[in-house]
Amino acid sequence: MAPIRKQLEPKRAFPFQISYKQKKGLQHELPEHTHEWLEVIIIHKGSGTFFIDQTFYDLHEGDIILIPSNIIHRTIPDKDKLLTSTAIFFSSALLNHTGFGNSFLYWRIFEEAKRRKNYKYSFHSDHYKQLTQYLTILKKEAEMANPDQENALLVWLHVILLHLNRHCLPIASVPTEQSTFGPEWIREALIYIDQHLEIDLDLQYLSKRVAVSPAHFSRVFKNLVGVNVTEYITVKRILLAKELLLNFDEKISTIAFQCGFKAMPHFYRTFKKHTSMTPSEYRKNSLKDTNY
Repeated sequence: MAPIRKQLEPKRAFPFQISYKQKKGLQHELPEHTHEWLEVIIIHKGSGTFFIDQTFYDLHEGDIILIPSNIIHRTIPDKDKLLTSTAIFFSSALLNHTGFGNSFLYWRIFEEAKRRKNYKYSFHSDHYKQLTQYLTILKKEAEMANPDQENALLVWLHVILLHLNRHCLPIASVPTEQSTFGPEWIREALIYIDQHLEIDLDLQYLSKRVAVSPAHFSRVFKNLVGVNVTEYITVKRILLAKELLLNFDEKISTIAFQCGFKAMPHFYRTFKKHTSMTPSEYRKNSLKDTNY
């Protein structure tokens, strides 16, 4: 099964959702998935493992996970200690056109997380307590039908992001300890895939590189990552193509080649299958979204 492209389509045009203190076990969690919006996850109770991009993290009370747009991720709760967490989803458009100071400041924590590939942070107890107070207010505002609700949500969202920037960025340069979840060769394979999407990659090549049998590689990869290796590579290539289409004015054929697609018809079919748009439509629509 391919990683899910999670749909976040609120009933109104305001691109924001909050899932407050939800208790989740394995049966409640989505498999590996991606979405266009930014996401902040706050762990309140329980434990588990979080997979994002190419890294596994152990989850505990007080942990914060920052998820930039178009990043593959998956939560794996412990069977005996169900996770209770809050997730905030919002479009980057809310940050691009804010009237609250320097908009780059609110973006920066996500940019740093993606650049350093360091997505997990642990707060000091006082900072975590303050954050939970902000979350409570945000949740109450989301439930109220006031005419100024969107303004209030925007204000408290920016307060939370400012809080995260203040207390996460000073430690962003210190790599968070990764989980020992799964064998070391899985992590080696994930890093190699991420750094070599432009070359031919398949199960035989990767299993030989990490010195395990193809059958064992396939079984363990699917069990830990959530999808088979072929689908994982395809989705990573599509996510890279989306990033390049949005941020660089290269020809679509050049971007396709940079992402490991050797034939344009295959690239177009695969891109549309995973995004419901052609590459040119995605580039055009994404530019429109920045004008929210």
